[in-house]
Amino acid sequence: MSVEIRQIQDEDHVAVRQLLVERWTGPEIMLDDQTVDASRLPGYVAVVGDEFAGLVTVIKREGEWEILTLDSLNRWAGTGTLLLDAVVKEARETDVPRLTVRTSNDNLDAFRFYQRRGFRMERVAQGVIDREREQKPEIPVRGDHGIPIHDEVLFARAL
Repeated sequence: MSVEIRQIQDEDHVAVRQLLVERWTGPEIMLDDQTVDASRLPGYVAVVGDEFAGLVTVIKREGEWEILTLDSLNRWAGTGTLLLDAVVKEARETDVPRLTVRTSNDNLDAFRFYQRRGFRMERVAQGVIDREREQKPEIPVRGDHGIPIHDEVLFARAL
């Protein structure tokens, strides 16, 4: 079956929220010491048949959009790239000059994914995730490959 990429619609809210619970422990994502409800953000879903295969949520600011979450339920199937491409296309059509995304220091798969798609590492914010864990204790202490999670890494791509 082929993957359909479409904008998130109001009727997707329950399924989007559930996906964020399963993948992120909940829709509330910490960003700059604030909680953002990712289930209420614009973005795109990847659908195969009548099932979600992925999701991207975006914070749209003047002059820059930030990808808050990007999830592909079928890794290595190209779904993440299709979702990212949809965001890039919309951003270019609306003259947004730049995209950013943040990830934790342990997420080496995200490092590889974004750099292969034109993003550059721009900043490391040391201790950010340690501070966020104080407000949201369910943030794990160790992540991928047993790497301790402490820092936030910002990637950016000019469009």
